[in-house]
Amino acid sequence: MATPAAFAFKSYTFTNVEMNMGLFSDQSPLDLSFSPSGVFDPTTSSYYLSFAFTATQGEELIVKIICEAVFEFKEPLSITEIPDYFYPNSLAIVFPYVRAFVSSVTLQANIDEPILIPTLNLTGLQTILKENTQLR
Repeated sequence: MATPAAFAFKSYTFTNVEMNMGLFSDQSPLDLSFSPSGVFDPTTSSYYLSFAFTATQGEELIVKIICEAVFEFKEPLSITEIPDYFYPNSLAIVFPYVRAFVSSVTLQANIDEPILIPTLNLTGLQTILKENTQLR
């Protein structure tokens, strides 16, 4: 019999979208960056993940998108008891939504080249997420 999941993905929302596509030039590559942070509420066993994506070209901000996601743990726990596997897995769950949204919104901007984020290994962000997790 399968072991029940320790946490569940409840919802996501894009809370901030900033685009300066008029500054975008296909002459130089975009610099893509991701900035995750989280807030854990032990009274509800909920984890609120904020996943920010930015694309810059030189000093110019081209796109900034923030996705807010909610996860719930099945059992009550403290912030120190959050399993280490939660951090990379929560990012891996949310990333496809961010990736698709960036492609869709830049395609709808009707520019020559929409921004297509490649499939990425985000395991390097798990430490950043854990360090940027606060208690509510």
